Formats: sequence, C-alpha cells, structure tokens
Amino acid sequence: MSNPNPTISLNKDYLKSKAGILRIFEAIIGICGIICESVGGYCNYGGMYSFYNFVVVTTLIIAIIILIIYFFSLDQHLRFMCAFVNCPLTVFINDVIFTILYLIAAILMFVTVFGCRYRQVARIFASLFGVCGTIVVGLLAFDGYQLHRSAQSEPKSDPA
Repeated sequence: MSNPNPTISLNKDYLKSKAGILRIFEAIIGICGIICESVGGYCNYGGMYSFYNFVVVTTLIIAIIILIIYFFSLDQHLRFMCAFVNCPLTVFINDVIFTILYLIAAILMFVTVFGCRYRQVARIFASLFGVCGTIVVGLLAFDGYQLHRSAQSEPKSDPA
C-alpha cells in the first residue's frame, strides 16, 4: 500500500553543496545591497535606483524560492511540473540573465556615486554588493552550465 501523501524531507546536503552555499550568499548579498541602496538616498538618479532595486529584490526572491524548493526536496515532489519544464535549464537561464542585469545595475549604481556627495559611502557599498552579486550569480550560472553540459553528454539508454 503506497502512501498517497509523500512526506517532505529536508535536503541538508543541498545547503552544504556549492550551489546551496552560493544561493545563501546571493540572498545575503541581496539583503545587504537593498539596505545600502535605501540608506544611500536619491541624488536625482531615481531610475537607476529603481532598476537596482528591481534586480536585487528579484534575485533575492528567486534565490529564496530556489533554496526552499531544493532544501525541502520539492523538486522531487513536483515531477508533473518538471515534465513540462526543464528545471535545471530554467535556473541556468535565469542565472545568466540576472548576471547581466546585476552587472548593469552595479555599473549604474557606480555612476550615482560620483553624482553627489550625499550619503556617498552607502552608494559605494551598494555598488560593491552589486559587483559581489554579479560574481555570485555568475558562478551559479557557470555551475548550471557545467551541470547542463554534463547532463547533455551522458549517453542515452537504448530501450531496445
């Protein structure tokens, strides 16, 4: 007799893996970037701050969602979704896109640093957290690329 309600198990090994540690760093960097940007004030660069906020908050939310999915092994329980969507490839494409967006946001935040002196140090730190976020999400994208390439190079089993 099979259990119709499978239990959700905790995957502590994911938090110890390279991808899990990088996701945690991504969330921490996002929180620090949001704090620094909000303290930095607005020196007539409203659009740049909005873009930075969009990128950082979006990556923070996605990092938390991915951490929850893999920590609680929900990817194993959501097989119906993974039948339509290639989950590792989707995460890889997301990481590539947000690496580029994080880089643009960090550059735009660096532009605001020299615009005015009002709370300049907070904007410098927000820029540095943007660079750190670019590196972390870029490493996640590279890790996802290697995972995708290794999955593609595995020989397919012949049903015959």
